[in-house]
Amino acid sequence: MISVGGIIGAGLFLGTSATISSTGPSVLISYLISGAYVWSVMMIIGQLSQQSNGKGSFVSHIARILGVRFAFVTGWSYAFLWIITAGAQVVAGGMLMHNLFGLPLWIGASLFIACSLILNLMPVRSYGRAESALSILKIVFLSLFILLGFKWFFSTPSSLLIVKQNIFQEPSFFPLGVGALFTVIPMIVQTFAGCEIAVIAASESNNSLHNIKKSVNRIPLMILLFYFGSVFVIISIFPWTQITSGQSPFLEILQYLKIPVAQDIAILVTLIAILSCLNSAKYVVSRIIREMSTLGCTPHFLISDTQNTIPVRSVILISCVEFLIFFSAMWSPSHVYTILLGSSGGIIIINYLMIALSFIFSKQNQYYSIISQKKKFTALSYFIVLSVLIIFLLMLASKNSRFDALLSIGLVSCIYVASYMLNIKPKKV
Repeated sequence: MISVGGIIGAGLFLGTSATISSTGPSVLISYLISGAYVWSVMMIIGQLSQQSNGKGSFVSHIARILGVRFAFVTGWSYAFLWIITAGAQVVAGGMLMHNLFGLPLWIGASLFIACSLILNLMPVRSYGRAESALSILKIVFLSLFILLGFKWFFSTPSSLLIVKQNIFQEPSFFPLGVGALFTVIPMIVQTFAGCEIAVIAASESNNSLHNIKKSVNRIPLMILLFYFGSVFVIISIFPWTQITSGQSPFLEILQYLKIPVAQDIAILVTLIAILSCLNSAKYVVSRIIREMSTLGCTPHFLISDTQNTIPVRSVILISCVEFLIFFSAMWSPSHVYTILLGSSGGIIIINYLMIALSFIFSKQNQYYSIISQKKKFTALSYFIVLSVLIIFLLMLASKNSRFDALLSIGLVSCIYVASYMLNIKPKKV
């Protein structure tokens, strides 16, 4: 559920309008391709976890196979990605609280940061229950939303004709060209980032290997179902040309279907999504920092745990950085904040590349008793590597994402240089 909390944030309820308006109905294919890609990554993470008996996240696997230096680069870039994601959620939450209650932006943002800080300082079991409750609320909403779509289809005269017109004749299935469905794949893959949190959380459980296997098989399919199902309902009922980028298409559909208090429902779910995503971001970054400390990749003062094994200093530090990101958005929305958001754009794709390379170079692959299994997962790894190259070429080819791609490559390069300056050894562990 922590993984679901990280993925289903404000990006789903607001960000889907951007992918739909950038592609048209063919965005459905984009979601399927992105889902297949992320599922492949999760399968490889599952295999790496089996090789280490369910101990550690993909950062530890990279350290074991490619060396500590690559783990340093992967771990810190991944932490950066989630801190920026959390900061963006804080900005969205502050603006929403301002619009709803007239609160100053910094007070609304502070409330979200304080709530997520309190939840993350709770014992792990209590935190898990709280985050599960928030995630379940989001899942219930999305399930009801998809069911409303089916109800509309079976109760509306000529609904099949309307769906056909909206998807295939408005003005066509590829209104912006076939290339458009590929240009949004990087954006969608970034919204799927968080599936790997399930493995990080499962590695802390009692029966880690069993829970990792369940997560690897279940989480990508569940997320794809809710994303794909929601988008399918949206573009089936509503002409994609009338969906405004930056606005919630969920709210537009609920209002179109004349659902009572539609706006209140959409706002409540968005608030829950923001808080839930903030929770997951703090959780995963604090655990990644703690894991990297065992590899000598973080300062020791960050690893102070309570008796409930909560990395308190890391959680507090993350909250402080969230404040800084929020104030950067207020102080320099078109410069500093834009650069921060852009630099995080392609990081998850680079992290996935490191995961795939780890499996390819793992010496334990030779111990597969069934040769066909080894070939299947090796082929998946090469598919991921090839996909990363294609995705970055697409990002560099697109005017809208070229700056983000260059910033992401630049940031990862800076972290790599920092590993030399900090004398991080390239040894394997």
